Amino acid sequence: MNIEALQDQAPTTTGGYLRQARENMGLSQQSVAERLRLNVSTVQDIENDHVNPNLASTFLRGYIRSYARLVQISEEELIPMMAEQAPIKPLKVALMQSFSLGKTRKKRDSWLMGFTWFILFVMIGLTGAWWWQNHQDQQQDITNIVDQAFAKLLRGDDVASVVLSNGVDDVGQPTENQPVNTNTDVPIAAPSSSSVSAVPIPYIAGQIADRTLSTSIPSTPTTSSVSPGTVPADANSNVIVMNFTGDCWLEVFDAGGKKLFSGIQYNGARLNLTGQAPYKLNIGAPSAVQVQYQGRPVDLSRFIRSNQVAQLNVTTQ
Repeated sequence: MNIEALQDQAPTTTGGYLRQARENMGLSQQSVAERLRLNVSTVQDIENDHVNPNLASTFLRGYIRSYARLVQISEEELIPMMAEQAPIKPLKVALMQSFSLGKTRKKRDSWLMGFTWFILFVMIGLTGAWWWQNHQDQQQDITNIVDQAFAKLLRGDDVASVVLSNGVDDVGQPTENQPVNTNTDVPIAAPSSSSVSAVPIPYIAGQIADRTLSTSIPSTPTTSSVSPGTVPADANSNVIVMNFTGDCWLEVFDAGGKKLFSGIQYNGARLNLTGQAPYKLNIGAPSAVQVQYQGRPVDLSRFIRSNQVAQLNVTTQ
């Protein structure tokens, strides 16, 4: 009868087992709380089988195990009761954490992608602005050079008349050399070796004043006749040949006012023109061109030294 009563009084919960073991050892709730470093209220909740909703089940199970070791109760006896009192739900927590982490990562990646595109657009805009500024500066420099050259041409400072002496007439027969005025004659020599950088000059035909400085520059006279077999290929015609060693703008007119060429020639180009002599030449970069008329070089050293636009007339005496 007494054994059945004791069995009926045996605790059936985790808190009841722990409280009974504590009382058997003569410990108070305060002493248990101090040894486990817990609050007294937490010890009371464990003994009363009260689960704090703010306390994770993992921590609750840990407190129960520590309490059981303190009162010398085997954990195996409490495992079935602990499973009912503090069940573990790891799957739901893992899914919620995974969803939250995925959402956070997606938001961070979206922000990073937007920032990257913003930086890219800024770099493209700065590059375009830099290129446009340089382009405007170059155009302004060219305009200034053109204005300066045009002003000099209007003053008539750069116009010269080049007269070539030729011992062969248009049909290839030798002719006598004509006398020239030695007061203004300058022999035609090979182009000067000094090079001056030149900038292509835009089209200025029709805007040059009629005032020109005419200076006769014949080639050195010679008394020897030239046999037809030794005359250069271009000496028997009115062909004017120009070889370009750099980019150069020029215009060429013949005696009838016909425009033979107007535009830009580039480094390595060769230009052969035929018309009625004398020829009128406007050369933007004299240092970038070598002119030959009827096989003889035309001296442009004067314009090269002064770094001026060359305007000259080329004819044969």
